Amino acid sequence: MPNNNTFIYDHLTGTEITREMTDEEQAAFDETTKTNLAIAEEEKQKQELLKENKISAYTKLGLTQAEIEALMPTPLTIVPSTT
Repeated sequence: MPNNNTFIYDHLTGTEITREMTDEEQAAFDETTKTNLAIAEEEKQKQELLKENKISAYTKLGLTQAEIEALMPTPLTIVPSTT
């Protein structure tokens, strides 16, 4: 499988240079990507645990499901740019 391309913008000439990554660059890119995905998954699990703990605490206080949902923050939705 070919390596990913890397893009370099030359500010002096205003041109974009595209070239294939070397094997070392590709290995570093793959490792960084793998690490970043693992960190994101770990953070997602922490957020889920925090949410479950909050729901549990609210339930112990005797709040209804509707009240708990009103107190929980709504996740942000990323809307793609139309420009």
